[in-house]
Amino acid sequence: MSIHTSGEYEERGRGLLGVGRAAEALALFEEGVRRFPGDEDLLMGTAMSLLKLARFEEACTVLEELRRTRPSGEVLQALTEGYLGRGLTEEAKAAAREAAKENDSRLLYGLARSFYGRKLYREAFPLYERCAELAPEWSESWFGLGACEWALRRPAAAEAALRRAVDLAPEDWQARQFLGCVLSDQGRKAEAKAMLESVPLDAPWQKPALERLVALSWWPAGGERSRQMETLWRRVMGGVAQAGAQDMMAEVSRRMEEP
Repeated sequence: MSIHTSGEYEERGRGLLGVGRAAEALALFEEGVRRFPGDEDLLMGTAMSLLKLARFEEACTVLEELRRTRPSGEVLQALTEGYLGRGLTEEAKAAAREAAKENDSRLLYGLARSFYGRKLYREAFPLYERCAELAPEWSESWFGLGACEWALRRPAAAEAALRRAVDLAPEDWQARQFLGCVLSDQGRKAEAKAMLESVPLDAPWQKPALERLVALSWWPAGGERSRQMETLWRRVMGGVAQAGAQDMMAEVSRRMEEP
C-alpha cells in the first residue's frame, strides 16, 4: 500500500517503533524525510529510531536541529537520552534542566528514569522529587522517588516514599515487592514477610523479592502453596527442574539467613 502523506509515514513509523521494529521504522522515516524535507514529525521519528538502535551520535545531530526549531519536551527528553548514550552527562543534565521547566510530571518521570537507568542516582533524584511534588496522587512518582532514595542509601526516606506508592496503588505489586525488600534488608523481618506475602503468587515477581520471600517465609514440603511456589520459582529464576526446586529454595533460604 502506497503512502501519500507525511502523517501516514509518521503513523506507520511510530507503529513499527511500538512493536520493536526500529530498523524498519528508521527506513520508513528516512524515506518520508526524503519525500517531505524538513518535516519535524518525521525527523523526530528518525531520531527516536536512531536512539532505539543505539546510534546516539546520529540521533543527537537530528535532535539538536529540532531543539533549535522545535524545542519541545519530547525533543529535550530524547536529547537527554542521546547524550547519556554517548556518555556526555553534563550535556544530558543541561537538556534535562531545560525540559524540566515545562513542569510536566510525566516528562520529569521519563527524564528521571533515563538517569536512574544508568545509575546516575544523584542526577535522577531532583527530577523524581519534582515529579512527586507536581503529581502527589500518582503512585509511579513515589515509586521512582523511593527507589532513588534507596539507591542513595537513605532507607527511611525510601520506605516513606514506597509506602506512599503502595497506599495510592494497593495493587502495584512491584511497589509492594520493593518495599518488602527494603524492610527485609533493614532486618524488619515480620514487616517484610507481611508485605511480600501480600503479593499474589501469580503476579509478576522480581528475583530479589522472590529470594527474600523464600528466606522469610519458608514452608514444609508438600501442599498447594509449596507447589505454587515451585512453579513461581522456576518461572522467575529459570531452568530449575521440579525435583530440585525445593532443594534450591532451601539453599536460598539458608543463604539469606546468613549474617
